Amino acid sequence: MENTSSTIPILQGDAGFAQEVAAGPGGDTLPLCYQCGTCTGCCPVGAVDEGFSPALIIQWIRLGLRERVLGSPKIWLCLQCHRCSFSCPQGVRFADINGTLRHMAVREGFVDAAKAQEFAALERDLSALRCAVLDRAMREAPNAALSTEELVREALRNLHG
Repeated sequence: MENTSSTIPILQGDAGFAQEVAAGPGGDTLPLCYQCGTCTGCCPVGAVDEGFSPALIIQWIRLGLRERVLGSPKIWLCLQCHRCSFSCPQGVRFADINGTLRHMAVREGFVDAAKAQEFAALERDLSALRCAVLDRAMREAPNAALSTEELVREALRNLHG
């Protein structure tokens, strides 16, 4: 998934991959995607990482590109915020589908189970940090000028004592 300009070997795809993904949570919505890109357009990760695209991941699932999808670090970047699912005109539940991809990546050895647990702990810590930073920023006087760095440093001190 990292090199989106490479040739995609569609004739070598795993024909059963999309069916396996479709058997997981949200997978029943996979065939509804018509690649409009609304998911990518509203995604907070896509806003900061141009290489992250839920629509592209869905396309690769359909093409049977098992190794490309399950071996990609991109499936671990999804925040699981479900913004894509709420915005999708077809009701595709990408965040749920992406959760299935993560489980499959661990099950099939693309990612070590311990590493997946580390990712989950990191996500929890980052969510707590985000909340602490935003809470502190909202309590600032309207004309106060604390930098993002100062807000993050203070939030980290408060979170970790």
